[in-house]
Amino acid sequence: MTPADDMPRSARAVAIAGILAAILLIGGSFVAYRLFVQAPAELARVTADGIRAIFQVTPRVTVNQTVIIEQASPILEIATIARPMLIDHQWSHSWLGSTKTIHVRGTFTAKAGYNLKEPFAITITHDPLRVTARLPEPRLLSVQMDSFTVVTDESGWWNRITAEDRSQAVTTLQALARSKAESSGILNDVRSGAEDRIRELVERNGAEVLFAAPEKPQ
Repeated sequence: MTPADDMPRSARAVAIAGILAAILLIGGSFVAYRLFVQAPAELARVTADGIRAIFQVTPRVTVNQTVIIEQASPILEIATIARPMLIDHQWSHSWLGSTKTIHVRGTFTAKAGYNLKEPFAITITHDPLRVTARLPEPRLLSVQMDSFTVVTDESGWWNRITAEDRSQAVTTLQALARSKAESSGILNDVRSGAEDRIRELVERNGAEVLFAAPEKPQ
């Protein structure tokens, strides 16, 4: 007869219960570790890596109210959309029946994206496993003139075109290009494009994502 056979049934039941409790405790600790620590940390890493690959900025990462990564970027700005534009400007002036006319045309490229000195942040919570992303406001970064054509440059008999007239025509053309870029919806396209790429990244890793309003300047 083995020592186990000599053990009273009540003692044996207590021993088995203790073993089961230990197994459940260990298993529960593992599940808790996976739920509260490992899964959020893995999600933080892949999300931060994905955002760095897309935007060239490492976001500030907060997991369960603890900051684990600070924001950093090797560059100051990133353009995510470049949009070509064709701009026309015509001007004329009459004096004593003599008219001068200038008609100029330019092609431009408007670039919009983000100022990487502004806050990029992600916050990760475990229940449910969720990423809250906070991006800065999109910016119109530049409106560059790529080509310039003088369509018409005609002086009147005594109302002559001046160097100042030509300079003002170019300045007005550039202002029209910037105004058209600002009203084209390019900033909304930057925001929606960024959110779509982050949403795809997060959902591919089994979490949901929310987008918070940008932080207001101090």
